Amino acid sequence: TFIMIGAITAAVAVKKGDNFTVRYQGLGSVSGRFV
Repeated sequence: TFIMIGAITAAVAVKKGDNFTVRYQGLGSVSGRFV
């Protein structure tokens, strides 16, 4: 089972123009900016 809690939390917490970084244990991280 693969649960992306980090991605869900980030998607809810961010606003336009915010930077975000999502880290997954053992999978590295994903970062970017909402525009």
